Order: sequence, then structure tokens, then C-alpha cells
Amino acid sequence: MRFLYTEYSSMFPPPPPTLPFAVIVAWLAPVVNCIQLLPQVYKTWTTRRVHDLSLHSLLLLLLTSILWLLHGYCIADVPLMAAGLFTVTVNIVMVTLYGMYS
Repeated sequence: MRFLYTEYSSMFPPPPPTLPFAVIVAWLAPVVNCIQLLPQVYKTWTTRRVHDLSLHSLLLLLLTSILWLLHGYCIADVPLMAAGLFTVTVNIVMVTLYGMYS
């Protein structure tokens, strides 16, 4: 019986310990992703000009954000879901501004 237990446990090694660096990156990447569009939102809001922006690009960013939000939900990753929700909101604001000022 001991032989079977040893063989079974070697098939599934214990998971590696979570590194502090990996945890920092797991939180930092979504934060940076969230703020990447904020300067463009600010500039569009203050200048009320969107003629240099591509609506197709904004819609692709929105789709990408929605997909990341869904992925975060599927794997129950709280930082990813929070970042996805914030980024979807910022992208919706940007597409709305595009519609208002074009």
C-alpha cells in the first residue's frame, strides 16, 4: 500500500510557494492597465477634440477589457476582475466622449 501512495503523490507534486514578487506583479499589472487610458480621457475631456482618435481602436480596447474581466471572473482572480471592471468603465467613458465630440 505504501508503494501506491508514493507513486500517487509523486504524480502531483506540491505547488511552489507564492513569491512576493509574483504577488506584486499580479496587483501592479492590473493597476497600470487601469490608468493607461486616463491621460487620453483627460485630454479629450479638456480639449473636446477626438478627430485624432480611432473609434475602431477604442472599440477593440473595450472588447479586450471585457474579455479580461470575463477571464478574471472565470478564474476568480480578484485583482483581474477589479482592473477589468475599472478598465471597462474607462473605455466606456472614452467611447462616450468620442460619440459626444465627433
